[in-house]
Amino acid sequence: MGALLYGSYLLAVGVLMRSANKRRTYNTRNLLRLVFGFVGTIATLAVLTENWLGLLFSLGVIGFAVTFALQQPLLSLIAWVYITVKQPYGVGDRVRIDDAKGDVIGVDFLVTTLWEINGELVTTNQPSGRVVTVPNSVVLSSNVVNFGGGGSPYVWNEVGVQVAYKTDLDFAREVMAEEASDLIGDEMAAGIAAYREALAETPVELEVHDRPIVNVTQGESWVELRVRYLAHPRRGSA
Repeated sequence: MGALLYGSYLLAVGVLMRSANKRRTYNTRNLLRLVFGFVGTIATLAVLTENWLGLLFSLGVIGFAVTFALQQPLLSLIAWVYITVKQPYGVGDRVRIDDAKGDVIGVDFLVTTLWEINGELVTTNQPSGRVVTVPNSVVLSSNVVNFGGGGSPYVWNEVGVQVAYKTDLDFAREVMAEEASDLIGDEMAAGIAAYREALAETPVELEVHDRPIVNVTQGESWVELRVRYLAHPRRGSA
């Protein structure tokens, strides 16, 4: 029985690995591991005891007791099912889960593993080199932010420059907009179409500019010019 189940698992994984969708392959492989592991355990115990009914009753009693002793792991397992079905994020996404921020490198039955960005070691939107492990149960009780997970791989980003009040703001805005357009305008234009398609699938109506724009905010003793542009989350500054 065990050999048959293991052979079936290897066959299913072999067929699955031919898929070009890495995220779907990863999620389905985890699901197969859980299903075959559970079925194999039940079948093995049943063969050893030769009493299916008694075994199922015993498992029910044990399961009831374990539910109280292992609440957090069980919540994490339930959250894994939620993550797999609803897909608030997947492997390769840049996310913030509670106070952890990074790129998802693994979604296992109990934990999500992130390649950390920002954090305590760096102040820019770059990897710190640390790996952060977050219990899946946190997803059920905390905010989850997926950067670029709303149907478009692009997000809006801003870079600010502080100038004096006496600065010619119209001239400064024009120069900054031109420089930003020369630097990232073509890349931004390529992402605008995907962003507008994703936006069209929602009831939200927003004005979407084809090129970077410059907004003005006032501080106590300065004026800040903020260049707003569309970029991939990994190319943003914050």
